[in-house]
Amino acid sequence: MPARPRLASIDRQARLAPDIHAVRTGRDLILLDLAADDYLCLPECGPLEISGAVIRGPMETLLRMASEELLQPEHAPAPARKVPPGLPKTPSALPTTVRPTIGDLATFTLIWLDAVRRRPTLAGLARRMQGRRGRRNDPAAVAARVEIFNRILPLAPWTGACLLQAELLLRFLNAADLDADWVFGVRTWPFLAHCWLQNGDVCVSQAPETLTIYRPILVI
Repeated sequence: MPARPRLASIDRQARLAPDIHAVRTGRDLILLDLAADDYLCLPECGPLEISGAVIRGPMETLLRMASEELLQPEHAPAPARKVPPGLPKTPSALPTTVRPTIGDLATFTLIWLDAVRRRPTLAGLARRMQGRRGRRNDPAAVAARVEIFNRILPLAPWTGACLLQAELLLRFLNAADLDADWVFGVRTWPFLAHCWLQNGDVCVSQAPETLTIYRPILVI
C-alpha cells in the first residue's frame, strides 16, 4: 500500500502580489519588491516553480509567503507580466566601423540629462519603459547603435552603475526606433543584482559570459 504524502509536501498554487517578482536559486527564493525598491531572500524554501506571477510549491512555503504579504488573495485578479527570458548565450554582432554624428551626441545628451535629473524608483522606471511602443527588429542596426552608444558614454560626466547605463542604452535604442528587453538578474552567496539588455538569445549590452552567475527575475 503506497505511503500517504505528508501535508507539508503537498504542492499548492498561488499568485504573487502585484509588485513582487521572484526567482528560485537552489533552495532559496529571491524576491524583488518593486514598490519598496528592495530585494528579499527566503532561504530553504524547497522546490518551487515560478512562471510570471504564478508560484507553485509546498504549502508551508506558500503559507510563509502569505504571512509576509508576498501573495495575493485568491479572489484578486492575476497581475499581467512577462516571463523573464533565459540567459543570453550569443554576443551581439560586431558592426562595421561607425562614428557618432552630431545628432547622436545631441540625442544622448538629452536622454542623459533627463535620466540623471529624474532618477525615479525601479517601479517608476518599469512603468515608464513598459509603455514604450513596439519597435523594429534589426540586429545589425542594434549592434551599430550600441557601438555608437559605447563611443559616446565615456564622454558623459557621470555614468553610474548598470541601472543607469541600461536605461540610457535602451532609450538611445528607442530613439532610433529599435528595442531590446531590459532584464534584471540576481545571485546569492554573496547576493548580487545586475541588469542588462538582450534580444532573444543575443546579449545587446555586454558579453554573455559575464552573466552566467545570474538568474533572471524581471524583464521590462
